[in-house]
Amino acid sequence: MFKDLPPLNALRAFESAARHLSFTLAGKELFVTHGAVSKQIKILETYLGLPLFIRLHRQLILTDEGQRYLPHVQTALQSLNNATYDLKNQPLLTQTLSINVLPSLSISWLIPRIEEFKSQYPHLFVDLSIGDFPVDLTKQKYDIAIRSMTTPPKSMKVIELMDEDLCLVCSPTLAKKLKHVDDINKMTLLKHTTRPELWETWAEAVGVKLTANKNFAVEHFYMLSQAAASGIGMALIPRFFIEKELKEGSLVLPFTETFTSPYRYYILTSNTKQLALKTQVFIDWLLALFSDYRNKPHH
Repeated sequence: MFKDLPPLNALRAFESAARHLSFTLAGKELFVTHGAVSKQIKILETYLGLPLFIRLHRQLILTDEGQRYLPHVQTALQSLNNATYDLKNQPLLTQTLSINVLPSLSISWLIPRIEEFKSQYPHLFVDLSIGDFPVDLTKQKYDIAIRSMTTPPKSMKVIELMDEDLCLVCSPTLAKKLKHVDDINKMTLLKHTTRPELWETWAEAVGVKLTANKNFAVEHFYMLSQAAASGIGMALIPRFFIEKELKEGSLVLPFTETFTSPYRYYILTSNTKQLALKTQVFIDWLLALFSDYRNKPHH
């Protein structure tokens, strides 16, 4: 293929010299000496087996062959230049990164921070959806899913994101009515409908006997936090989810008991040999985002 292609530097020298009809001006344009241009022209003429210029005293004239050759060389060099410019300067081809995330994780963490990721990877279009249904990445077109569970699936690649450190929280007004942790039995216990056993598991871990008979159930941690901040009752909510509320004081920690639930958060990807680059960069970004929760105990 391309067995008759001449040296590129010789073509550039010829095009410039032919356009200027001067080896000196061509040298200035190409940032080389008059002699270097002359040498490249000689290389090209030897390669072609015919002269391209008639060299007169203080004058350079194209031969008939040179005149025929010049427009083809210019077209080829321009085409190569344009293709190279486009490749160097066009943004990376837009790719879609499809992510399905638990509602609580999306609301409290990803949506406020996703602009940071997008600014680092502007060529990625992030398609973020929420769900807490079972994931089957062989049928669903997600690149990444994030779920909390007690046992990770074996049919997918699994990366542990963090433990679930639950905080016992309530409104400041409700906290004033609590003297001892057993006093929560006088309050309404806000339950997570998909985690109905959490209060019992928590009580056993911290040594509290549950006798409360007032319950109020909601579906997501976001709803739990809103209900607790409204003074409806006590809630067990992951610390990462309520940092803003704790800082602002709409939720408080009435007691110091800590509890890590049986649930953990996992990043799930398809069980392929190698992850796509777009998937890997998001996972790396996410792990860095949650590094504090992965590496530091919370009290």
